[in-house]
Amino acid sequence: MEKIIESRQMPQRPRLTPAMADVRRAIRQSLEKLGIRPDSLVLVACSGGPDSLALASAMAFEAPRLGLRAGAVIVDHGLQSGSDQVAQDASNRCVELGLEPVVVKKVSVIETGNGLEAAARDARYAALENARVELGAELIATGHSLEDQAETVLLGLARGSGLRSISGMPVFDPERKLLRPLLDIRREVLHQSLEDQGISFWQDPHNQDSKFARVRVRKLLATLEEELGAGFALGLSRSALIATEANDFLETAAHDLELAARDGTSAKSVSYRVEKLQTAHSAVLKTMLKLVCERAGASSVSFAQIAAIEAFITDWHGQKPSQLSGITVERVKDQLVFTSKPKPGAC
Repeated sequence: MEKIIESRQMPQRPRLTPAMADVRRAIRQSLEKLGIRPDSLVLVACSGGPDSLALASAMAFEAPRLGLRAGAVIVDHGLQSGSDQVAQDASNRCVELGLEPVVVKKVSVIETGNGLEAAARDARYAALENARVELGAELIATGHSLEDQAETVLLGLARGSGLRSISGMPVFDPERKLLRPLLDIRREVLHQSLEDQGISFWQDPHNQDSKFARVRVRKLLATLEEELGAGFALGLSRSALIATEANDFLETAAHDLELAARDGTSAKSVSYRVEKLQTAHSAVLKTMLKLVCERAGASSVSFAQIAAIEAFITDWHGQKPSQLSGITVERVKDQLVFTSKPKPGAC
């Protein structure tokens, strides 16, 4: 279900303030770096909350000055009483800001075993992508802030699955066509920019519900900021950038190692020369092994599983094959062999 609202004439804009300037600058610089074709449509994901409305307001100002068109998508998850009215109010605000087209998407959130939070997120991003394709938009911009990035790093630390998990969210995700231009802007600045413009906003009650992991992490971050200093969230955000750069380097080196050591492939297996792997740095080797495991069909590969496979190379004493979810890894003489297991029900 969707509803497209035609835009009305924009109201007179207030005098520029430092907070408004910071938000607009972040959006302008992010769009300029992407080099988007003139007259392309950029969509804002807007919930009616303060972060996304600050994004919507600044996008409505900056996009036309870069020769771009700016619209908005509002996703109604239907998880709260009156959610349809919240979505309508958000669409009205976007129209008043001068965004066009403004589309409301209603979705059904169905839990699949990973919790309501994950199900809502999956439904939201699917709806955003559908809207992007339907409207022929170049990308979707989201209002994720510096604190959102810090929270993502904390959640990644809890998972403990390497640099990738603490790299946070990229400014631009080319596969999903998602732009997050506000990752260097604090929430208080976003809120101030709205106050300076006299724009009211909706506060999602789910943002205070501690049954959601993200909310618990948000409260923890606030406590850590209070006890360890106001720069804690900024430090986590910068750590995400450093981790991203380090992970990019490792993955590039791992790809090079994989190509250099590959010895043979078949429909079900791939083998590598152990002698080529023995001289690799442990961090590069572990990254390469995880890459090959995932490519072969393994799921949820753990640190312990990778360490066991690495021992086939660095501490070989006749170990039995490693059984992972979806694949088998074993050493056969001077080769490390990854074999995909038949899927249940396959002939």
